[in-house]
Amino acid sequence: MKKTYLVYKHVNGINQLVVASQEEWDAILKENRKVPAEKRRRFIKDCVEDGDVLDCIYIEVPISEHQAWNSRNTILQRKRKVGALYKQVSFDAGVSETDIESLHESVPSNVDLEESAVDNILMEELREALRRWKPWAEDLLDLYLSGRKRLCTEDLCQKYGLSSRAIRKRKAAFEKFVLTFFKK
Repeated sequence: MKKTYLVYKHVNGINQLVVASQEEWDAILKENRKVPAEKRRRFIKDCVEDGDVLDCIYIEVPISEHQAWNSRNTILQRKRKVGALYKQVSFDAGVSETDIESLHESVPSNVDLEESAVDNILMEELREALRRWKPWAEDLLDLYLSGRKRLCTEDLCQKYGLSSRAIRKRKAAFEKFVLTFFKK
């Protein structure tokens, strides 16, 4: 694998992107660790297949461009990891050891499998986010999903030893968190 580093340098009084050596790259990374986050130099990574050699290019960019790249890259990595958990099967493929010629025959037409899978993934991501946010939030989600939003205050008061006013505040914070989660 070949690595190329493009960094900004002053050349003839002009700030230009130039190719940096491995030593210069190491020095930049070492210096980046010492400065506050808002003053760090930012880089994006792009890999290009050059024949049978992979060329990774690290390019210095402004913080706004880095944030946009990081957002896109994070989403792509999350999709890649989730995609690795599932096997893709064509509906046109036959099912071995049965008399079904294609999966179209065995799936009811009113079921949207893709939407169902996305819903399951989204719900697991919500549960994980709630677990990281507050320890009681996942319990509240279960109560909301079971249709006990209005009737759960007393149960939560007893379980957590809190007043009904404190539970109402937690419910409001929970609802705000969930709305924010789904806006992302």
